[in-house]
Amino acid sequence: MKKPFYYSAFLIMMLMGCSAQAQFNAELYNDGFSAKVSAEPQVVDPAHDLMVTITVKSAANLKIELPDLQNRFQGFSMAEDFTTEPVEAGGQIMISQRWKLTPRPAATRYRLAPFALTVIDNSVVPPQVFTVATRPVVFPRPKKLSAVAGEPEVTVEPEWIAPTAGTIALWIIAGAGALVIFVFILYALTRISARVREFRMSPIDRAMTELDRLMRRRLPEKGLFKDFYIELTMVVRRYIERSHNVRAPEQTTEEFLAAAAAHPGFTGETLENLKTFLESADLVKFAGQQADIDMTEQAVERARDYLNSDVRNCTLDEKQKNN
Repeated sequence: MKKPFYYSAFLIMMLMGCSAQAQFNAELYNDGFSAKVSAEPQVVDPAHDLMVTITVKSAANLKIELPDLQNRFQGFSMAEDFTTEPVEAGGQIMISQRWKLTPRPAATRYRLAPFALTVIDNSVVPPQVFTVATRPVVFPRPKKLSAVAGEPEVTVEPEWIAPTAGTIALWIIAGAGALVIFVFILYALTRISARVREFRMSPIDRAMTELDRLMRRRLPEKGLFKDFYIELTMVVRRYIERSHNVRAPEQTTEEFLAAAAAHPGFTGETLENLKTFLESADLVKFAGQQADIDMTEQAVERARDYLNSDVRNCTLDEKQKNN
């Protein structure tokens, strides 16, 4: 006997009502617009996939962008998603994103970590862009089964199993890798500590340290004269920037000399020495002039003489100001 159509429809409505009651809902954000998450079934079951839906409703002038949440779900081993097109109705825009998640049986909790929503407000010109953070969500998990009372029927004795050759090899590789990482971290910390100490030096001490480090590289002995002159002039230029606040490293020689001429910290003799030093270095760096070891040694001495003379001039100026 065929059942009437209204009877089938009634069953469908009942099933939909049960499904709605078994749904987990939580609010992610509610300030100017709303963001909610729902999950089916209501309680996470490791034997079944979890269907998660994120729904965002906002005014028509707001454009809400959902990020990729692949790495924001915790306690799940697989995630697939698809996003629906925005739907506008009654002056509001609604977008939704659905996820099919597979729970890990051994997970201690199932969670959606906070994530950032990008909001674009098109009611102002130019449009205002900002981000907001959502609340974390912990999905309900099954209640723990009560402990079984009574003594175990079988007493299990531990049995030692010798590791295989492959396991021992993995232990050796892991130990060697850990040692390499430790050495690398120690080396990096040493370099960082040295850089910090150098950063705290006075401009002249830092310049002399950089100059000594450049000499230890022995670039002229390797035939790298152009590279040597570039590094040498940068030592002097960085010193000038730190001590006189002149943007020397970013300027050409002509621009720098013009700026230095207008600076009260440079005397005529100092400017002449700097001009000779920089222009002779430019001949090697840009004009292709051939250099040799003697020329580089003379250039280093000129750089040292300038640095020392500038420090003396600054000291005299400071004394005169104090007097």
